[in-house]
Amino acid sequence: MDLQRELEEAQRIVRLAGELALRYSGRPMEFEEKQDRSPVTEADRECERLIGSRLSELFPLDGIYGEEGSFRESRSGRRWLIDPIDGTRDFIRGTAFWAIQLALEVRGRVELGVVHLPCRGELIHAVAGAGCFWNGERVHASAVARLDEAILLVSGFQAAWDVWPADKLRRLTQGCWTVRGYGACYDIVMIARGKADIWLSGNGMPWDYAPAHVIAAECGAAFLTRDGTGRIDALHAVICAPGLRRIVGDLLEMPV
Repeated sequence: MDLQRELEEAQRIVRLAGELALRYSGRPMEFEEKQDRSPVTEADRECERLIGSRLSELFPLDGIYGEEGSFRESRSGRRWLIDPIDGTRDFIRGTAFWAIQLALEVRGRVELGVVHLPCRGELIHAVAGAGCFWNGERVHASAVARLDEAILLVSGFQAAWDVWPADKLRRLTQGCWTVRGYGACYDIVMIARGKADIWLSGNGMPWDYAPAHVIAAECGAAFLTRDGTGRIDALHAVICAPGLRRIVGDLLEMPV
């Protein structure tokens, strides 16, 4: 499947949205809490409007599904998933670990994903069957195959206790070489570049996981869910280096 035009436009759009978001950074920021208590800022809404508008102009038959309410039914069998600012808490606090995320789903399968971290000048993308690239350089998951040599990254730790058995989760965190957490979007970059080995997410929505799904596949990592489906709507996920797939699956009682 040739998605070169879609990739180029997606990269252009997330960079534009990043520039927009940066206009809000470095100053006191008001926000509201959504029903799930996650924060939303005017920057989130503006970025989603910009992304949705550009996609509508470029791909008028495609569906749209965004975190801040953007929605359009698909007439093409394709759907764009928008996370206008992933890591809004970090964005509000003025740290660098937030991103603009965009993914394209074709007939239920994520075929393209882009994650752009404006503060860090980093962009990672993947297209199904074409590899994963960080700032233009092809990247791969690590070759680590022992739990005691693995760096574990965690996001949504509070929710993770509701997803996996507490004793299994404790064994995982205690068994790894070390545990870190930079925020979901940058954790994915670290996994894709082989700088970390396991990413555990206790909660998330399809727009959170869609880019990570194709990025994991194209860097050689495994995208796992507790029910074994590996679906982006499972509301949780684990990504790990290929050599750790069986170990992590067995430890967290997931079919692999």
